[in-house]
Amino acid sequence: MKYNLAFKYRIYPNKEQELLINKTFGCVRFVYNTILYAANKFYEETGKNKIITPASLKSENQFLKEVDSLALSNAQLNVRRSFTNFFQKRAKFPRFKSKKTGVKSYTTNCVNNSIDLFDNLV
Repeated sequence: MKYNLAFKYRIYPNKEQELLINKTFGCVRFVYNTILYAANKFYEETGKNKIITPASLKSENQFLKEVDSLALSNAQLNVRRSFTNFFQKRAKFPRFKSKKTGVKSYTTNCVNNSIDLFDNLV
């Protein structure tokens, strides 16, 4: 039997890490909203669903290369999932992410031990 595990951590980042995390929040929101806008436009014109990739956005927006690429890929998957749920009548039409809401989060993947947790580093 396959199990999915999730862990929730409270972290205390230093200034450099905090800056990178805040950049990632903004870039994930930007990618989500841009992909959603392009998908909305394509859906209105053709009535079909087409989702662009974050790699196509990186060529014209160089700041996206500074953050975690897996977080951007997960934003694309979230747009795809929201459109799938809409077309299967399980949810309303997807909405844009707001900068002004208090909820800021992103999802990333641990590939080849890319995420490490250390104790008592100051």
